[in-house]
Amino acid sequence: MTGIVFGCLVPHPPLIVPDVGKGGEREIAATTRAMEELTDKLSRQKPDTALIISPHSKYHSDTMGISTEPSSSGDMSVWGSTSPRQTYDNDLDLVKLIQEEAMKADIPIRPINRGSDNLDHGIMVPLYFLGKALKGASLVPLSFCWLSLKEHFAFGKAIRKAAEKSKKRVALIASGDLSHRLIPGAPAGYDPMGSIFDQRLVNALSCLDAKSVLNLDKEIIERAGECGLRPAVILLGAIDGLKVEPRILSYEGPFGVGYAVASFEVVS
Repeated sequence: MTGIVFGCLVPHPPLIVPDVGKGGEREIAATTRAMEELTDKLSRQKPDTALIISPHSKYHSDTMGISTEPSSSGDMSVWGSTSPRQTYDNDLDLVKLIQEEAMKADIPIRPINRGSDNLDHGIMVPLYFLGKALKGASLVPLSFCWLSLKEHFAFGKAIRKAAEKSKKRVALIASGDLSHRLIPGAPAGYDPMGSIFDQRLVNALSCLDAKSVLNLDKEIIERAGECGLRPAVILLGAIDGLKVEPRILSYEGPFGVGYAVASFEVVS
């Protein structure tokens, strides 16, 4: 089977990397265990290429973004980590197909290049775990924008068509944290709507209820202070119409930020 073979939603707290967390990662041990389980699942899929969407990549406000550099690399040194730098070739053939399918769907897309040293912590934190399953695979960094959720869903569908045309095994990694406002003292302050947003999103993802996600109340979204909704919507678009087994591997938020780990295995 080729095309989209696996999808996942992952958080990106730097402290989950042990030499950044320095013991603090033990407070989110459930997330660590889930990321390890997710790595095993991804490894079994043997992807040729992984697409990864990060909220912290360079982006354009009114157009989707895709890296057209020949390669990309990054590390966690800015966070104090000594983990080795990771470098990946970019799948330029798939990049071209994604650009073509996006344009056919009237979804604007532009390059987000800033040199080969372009992998931010929204990518590097998940790759601390998932990189073990991507040995020899290419990596295509993507970014979202502030167009409507429906347009992000349509972008995901364009990605699926491009992946199918590529005749490659493609995994889609949606990097994003949920509400940053779960408890008093949270990084973005406290709002009771934060936990409501997280519950509704996690429940919808657990049963692939894309309609509920696309119709989330705009006020709840705004008050949640999240960065993972649009990556999740692109992911939902990419697996729309496929036979998928969704599974929420973990959810927790002890520091006031919601961390969800979810896998979406495509069944042939």
